[in-house]
Amino acid sequence: MIRYYYYLLKKRVSPAKARLFFNTSNFSRRKKNKILSKTGITTSSHTAIVAPFYFEFGNIHFIGDVLINTGCNFLDNEIITIRTGTMIGPNVTLTTVSHHTDPILRHGANIIAPIEIGENVWIGAGAVVLPGITIGDNSVIAANSVVTADVPANCLYAGTPAKFKKAL
Repeated sequence: MIRYYYYLLKKRVSPAKARLFFNTSNFSRRKKNKILSKTGITTSSHTAIVAPFYFEFGNIHFIGDVLINTGCNFLDNEIITIRTGTMIGPNVTLTTVSHHTDPILRHGANIIAPIEIGENVWIGAGAVVLPGITIGDNSVIAANSVVTADVPANCLYAGTPAKFKKAL
């Protein structure tokens, strides 16, 4: 309880401390989200995140009614935006950072690009979304898919790499 009030008084809380608090405390969703906001993450009163939840920097914007299921990993070197009505299944990875495939360039500068997820999107369990991807409104990403290209609105994508399966 004391740790919550200590973090509440601070202007900024490190992502590592906020992750630990979020994943190990039994506080209400509202109180946990308040501490997440001290890292830079924006949430609404309707954002539901199930622990454990892993992130790196706090570059995440949850807009409206968003559900993040258990065990998700957000590598947020760049901004990740998730809009209202979106549901993200367990063990999903959203990564805004990658490496070059050329061995000479691999240990140099990383490839970093934001991820944008539209309204009312459903991302199934174990899916991976790579840097720079935009997923359109009302689309579905099937479980265990790897999204390597933008997904238009109202589509079902599945597979590795994720491919168009049908319009919704």
